[in-house]
Amino acid sequence: MEIIQCDETYLCEVASIFDEYRVFCGQSSDIAGTEIFLRDLLCTQASTLLIAVEPKERQVMGFVNLYPCFSSLTLKRLWILNDLGVSSRFRGAGVSKALLRAALDFAKETKAIRVEFKTEKNNRRARQLYQSLGFEIDQGNIYYRVPC
Repeated sequence: MEIIQCDETYLCEVASIFDEYRVFCGQSSDIAGTEIFLRDLLCTQASTLLIAVEPKERQVMGFVNLYPCFSSLTLKRLWILNDLGVSSRFRGAGVSKALLRAALDFAKETKAIRVEFKTEKNNRRARQLYQSLGFEIDQGNIYYRVPC
């Protein structure tokens, strides 16, 4: 598989997989809204969307979506790994691991100090994958949120 940055060429395919991911996470399907959202991210360069592409037929296998962020204390960039999704057709083929490795390589290339993300506590399979790649649970911070 090849990992590349997403562009307009792959937008429809990525939107379909992204919508599948959203449904998996408990949201209602909205392919049109998903495509608009992703197009906006691409056009404004608000995130970096890396995709895994199957080499023979050039099908999109999965994606990882990274948002830039900055640490005021260290004066450095970091990346928020916000979304990771793999097409149901390609699950179990190592796509998630390849995308995560590519995300880490991208973070290093951009001189980021770290990659952060959150996952559900009961998502054991994903947590095992993350830990196998060196991700650690942040024991030093408590995260708060408030709906707006």
